[in-house]
Amino acid sequence: MNKFLLSTVMTLMLSGVVAPLSPACAADQTIDDLVRRTSDSGASLPAPSFVPPRMVPGSSQLSRVEHLRAPAAEKIKPPGDDQPPLVVKEIISSSIEPSTPSPLERQITSDDILGATKVSDINPARTLTQFGYNYFKNVTFYPQTDVPVSDDYLTGPGDTLVLNVWGSVEGTYELPVSRSGEVFLPKGGPVRVAGVPFGRLAEVFRLRLAKEYRDFDLSVNMGKLRTVKVNVVGEVAAPGNYSLSSLSTLLNALSAAGGPTKNGSLRSIKLRHAGQAEETIDLYDFFTRGDKNRDIRLHSGDTIFVPVIGRVAAIAGDVKRPAIYELKDETSLKDLLGLAEGITATGYLQRVQISRVVANDKKKVLDLNLDTLATGKPLDQLAAAITIQDLDVVRIFPINSLLRDHFRIEGHVDRPGSFALKPGMRLGDVLSREHLLPEYFPDFLEITRLMPPDLMPQKIVVNLEAALTRDPAQNLEIREFDIIRVFSRLELERQPRVKVAGEVQKPGEYRLYKEMTIRDLLIQAGYPTPSAYLASADLSRLKKNNDTVSTFPLSVNLAEALKGNPQANILLEPFDELTIKKLPDWAEETGRYISLSGEIRFPGVYPIYKSERLCSVIERAGGLTDKAYLRGMKFTRESLRQLQQKQMDESLARAEEEIVRKQAQLAEVASSKEELEAARSDLEGLKRTIGLLRNKRAEGRLLIQVPSLEDLRRECAGLELRGGDNLFVPSDPKAINILGQVYNPASVIFAPNEDVDYYLGKVGGPTDNAEEDEIYLVKMDGTVFSKKQSAGFLFFNRFMAHNVDSGDSIIVPQRYAKTAWMRDIKDIATILGQIALTAGVLIAAGL
Repeated sequence: MNKFLLSTVMTLMLSGVVAPLSPACAADQTIDDLVRRTSDSGASLPAPSFVPPRMVPGSSQLSRVEHLRAPAAEKIKPPGDDQPPLVVKEIISSSIEPSTPSPLERQITSDDILGATKVSDINPARTLTQFGYNYFKNVTFYPQTDVPVSDDYLTGPGDTLVLNVWGSVEGTYELPVSRSGEVFLPKGGPVRVAGVPFGRLAEVFRLRLAKEYRDFDLSVNMGKLRTVKVNVVGEVAAPGNYSLSSLSTLLNALSAAGGPTKNGSLRSIKLRHAGQAEETIDLYDFFTRGDKNRDIRLHSGDTIFVPVIGRVAAIAGDVKRPAIYELKDETSLKDLLGLAEGITATGYLQRVQISRVVANDKKKVLDLNLDTLATGKPLDQLAAAITIQDLDVVRIFPINSLLRDHFRIEGHVDRPGSFALKPGMRLGDVLSREHLLPEYFPDFLEITRLMPPDLMPQKIVVNLEAALTRDPAQNLEIREFDIIRVFSRLELERQPRVKVAGEVQKPGEYRLYKEMTIRDLLIQAGYPTPSAYLASADLSRLKKNNDTVSTFPLSVNLAEALKGNPQANILLEPFDELTIKKLPDWAEETGRYISLSGEIRFPGVYPIYKSERLCSVIERAGGLTDKAYLRGMKFTRESLRQLQQKQMDESLARAEEEIVRKQAQLAEVASSKEELEAARSDLEGLKRTIGLLRNKRAEGRLLIQVPSLEDLRRECAGLELRGGDNLFVPSDPKAINILGQVYNPASVIFAPNEDVDYYLGKVGGPTDNAEEDEIYLVKMDGTVFSKKQSAGFLFFNRFMAHNVDSGDSIIVPQRYAKTAWMRDIKDIATILGQIALTAGVLIAAGL
């Protein structure tokens, strides 16, 4: 209530009707005070969607507002002595839940003949509702102020007339009709207009003003309309006393009261005029035909009474408007079908079912036959003979949805689908070569037929060609529900194929067409490539000899075949294979170039010639620059890279499998918890190494040791180039890399004539976890020198005194336990180190 009050006050403040109020003041202000202030200002109070129950001023009854019913139109303030009644609110919104069925609907839809199954796919039984009441659902009623006033409208007290006069006298005058039924004309005096039709008012005023004026004309319009008070009682959502526009009708008043409840009648509504005979209104005339002739205009003091609903009957299923209908003069099934607008074209007349209450004692079911063909009588005559009683439930079943008197054609035809079956129709009548798609299979077609007595499907095979020629033995008669299927050759035959390989644009397998030649095959395959050797090609052909198959070659001159020479352009046979050779010494684009980069005077990509050597290409590129560091020169070859990559992938896979196997054996072979943790840590380190190497690719490096220009000329003279080779000549890095188990793995500035021991000392030397016997040196030219390779006298090893060149790398591996099981881990680490070198990665395997 407070929310509604605050909303109302804010609206009035914005419209200037009331002065701003404080929240506390607004909370204390009563609705009746606001109504009074609004009435004094001439403004209308905004209509809330819900008004709490309260006593209406000047009324002896409470306004009836319930949660499950629409609130009544707001009761009006009693008219004062000098003004007509003020309509405060005339907006009604029905709050009856549309999804909540009435007791009658629940009783009807719980009937066994409706509850067992759906009545039909279109009209399920559970959607049956009482007809006509939806008109008043969520209805919004406004005063009728925009309706033209008809000429037969009887003027009365409370109306305001607008008189326009022009000519010798001019003016516009508002003439309110007083309670005595008169208006006052300037210089014309009082004129009685009560009960005068609106269409005659202009004549009445003209006669009166003609006594005072000459040469004038006038018109009369209706201004403010009077209100009429009517009573709406009986089975309505909100019975009560309503003040409505004088143009309002019976439907307007019922809408203002929320409409009849589903316990109220729509067909026997009583309208009682003061001092006149009672009238009975049937709303079905309006709901079924749109006839508003009985929508009577109301007068002040009228009473509308909605009695309790009368006899009802329900009709469901295949009718045009299934619903629960109130019966008035309807006594037969014909009348009920008329309310439902008749049976649909899919309604089954041979069985109409009625559920009926018998003598307040029991329920029974009646099955009726309304078949017009069997009885020879029209449907209306048959239905008129069937009596309908109160609470009858009629069910119209749908016809069988099975399509009768038809057959289907499917498969390799131009127009598949269902066709009408005529008596005596045969296969030759519906099939012709014009209706078959190309490459149909002529040997047979398939008929799927339902065989009596249990209608089990059976397959019947017929020779299609014979049926097309109307062979009596094959041109079978078509029966109802037959499915005729025509097959294509692609479905039942393996299409003959031929192959082409070698130097063509699109090598592969192709379908063999009739009269197809070698030239036809080459055209489909995109023609020979420029590298194709056209003087001779090999054609492999199958030869069948009884139960054996052999192949034999044919030599084909492709140049002549492409010219269409019949001797070379021979016809192909199934499973022929044509192989086109490549021109001798032909090299593809990737096989005709070498890439030079680094300290080359003119680096770039250079073409190579047959048997050309590396020195020749370097000379064509301008030779080496002064910064070239020959010890670090890297030469890679694509064929070597592919071979190394394959070996690298296989080695990584074996190493990974071995690590997984070792991890599974950890708990069995470890003698203590400390050994178990150490082994687990070692294996995890190896797995990380494998993960690193998985993302690397082999370099394909060919080791070349050229410490000087003379060595370069000697090496180059024996190195024949191939397409895809790469040469990279770096500058001097002036640094040494130390990796693995040292205290500070890092790169150290190169110092001439210093040995391995010197550089290990620069990074703190090997740690306690280092395997000092396995230290090795990776030269920048790709060669490897290990400590095991250095033979010495007694305990002296020359490896630590070995000179280190600029760009070299010293690798210190991890030490593993001396057990046999841990030696296996060491072997895996050694393999991973070798793989890393193949990929050009400097790591201490096992970390």
